[in-house]
Amino acid sequence: MTPCPRPILLPLLLAIGACTERITAPGACPDFCPRDSIRLEDVILDSIIVRDSAYAGYLQGYQGEALAVADLPGVDSRAIFLMNRFTEVMPDSGDTTRGPGIVDSSWVRVHIARRDTNTANLRLKLYRLPITIDSTTTFDSVAAEFGAPPLDSLNVDSLLARPDVVDSLTVATWGDTIRTDGAGHVLQFSPADSTLILYFRLDTLQAPFSVADSGKLAFGVRVAADSLASIALGANERLDGATMRRFYHYTKMIDSTTDSTVSTSLLRGATFDNFVFDPPTPALDAGAVDSTLVVGGVPAVRSLVRVRIPAFLRDTTDVVRATLLLVPAGPVPGAAGDSFTVVVRPVVTDIGPKSPLSGSAGRATVHIGSADTVRIEVTDVIRAWARDTTAATAFVLGQIPEAASYTQIRFYSSRATARRPTVHVTYVRRFPFGGGTP
Repeated sequence: MTPCPRPILLPLLLAIGACTERITAPGACPDFCPRDSIRLEDVILDSIIVRDSAYAGYLQGYQGEALAVADLPGVDSRAIFLMNRFTEVMPDSGDTTRGPGIVDSSWVRVHIARRDTNTANLRLKLYRLPITIDSTTTFDSVAAEFGAPPLDSLNVDSLLARPDVVDSLTVATWGDTIRTDGAGHVLQFSPADSTLILYFRLDTLQAPFSVADSGKLAFGVRVAADSLASIALGANERLDGATMRRFYHYTKMIDSTTDSTVSTSLLRGATFDNFVFDPPTPALDAGAVDSTLVVGGVPAVRSLVRVRIPAFLRDTTDVVRATLLLVPAGPVPGAAGDSFTVVVRPVVTDIGPKSPLSGSAGRATVHIGSADTVRIEVTDVIRAWARDTTAATAFVLGQIPEAASYTQIRFYSSRATARRPTVHVTYVRRFPFGGGTP
């Protein structure tokens, strides 16, 4: 008999062996093989937000990180600050004779922390205010002082358009290049964060020294522009508040027959700063059928939102993504092109509006003039609540920065059935293994 060719015989033997092979060890399919594929599912949870309310009074304007200054249709906001007292001069450490010296001139420095680069013809105006200003000062109580002619004014755009002064003496004096105009105003520009530092130069009539008042002075700032007249000035809380430098001279005795004149300066910061605006922040409408969840404004308003986690998220699913959906009750008022941040902070324990808060769990940027739905990712916090049945399932909505602007946003609450807050959850059901019923 003629033998089978080798190329045909070998594949035949391999095929027979493959068909007769069996797994005899425990764990053979289908007992432990997946019976299904992973499927993502989406659900809008429209009834898990319960007992939500807004609360006011967390921070005042003088506790904020910036001072809002604006002159816009519908809002007028002005910065106010009180400069620290100027101590008397002691010429020599061994000399017990004190005196204020003779003031020659002064600088008032302000820091523009935020501005819209599209603003046209931006101008700042400086006013004298009573040294009695404090946390109770209102827009109306200083309206007369702001209605008087300003002590000084400067044009920011004109200063920005001028060339840098780069001579060695200027750099040695200012620590950097500056820009200045014919009136003696000075601008320093920080390329690192695009902030501007501006100096008003005042004479002894504009900034007199009063021994009875310990040299204290108070000032206010208004803004003007052809368009988009809105800025934020630095504040004490951010360590870039207004400062004042007094240049003065005094006579120093060398001996019984000889003396000399010494010229020097003293730098002082503001002991108080704030901003006042009109119209004031609207009052909360808590208790009304359609009451809203409010965030922002001055005094700062936060909203406490409680969540009821459904059983199926705890028992049979794994959360892939969770997004909080908030519907504004109307367009956000403020300066066109501006924005702020709404942040979600879970509570550590739920004791109402004074509940201690943990770190941020999600945030979203809100643009002025927009009424679009605000979406904030809250995946981590929903996952944590689904795993821990003892956790307090509540969070607080707040603004960043807080109490630094008159701007406020209002969302529909759970009492507005058609536009209530919801949570969009993407999840997978826990994967079934084996041949039994899941």
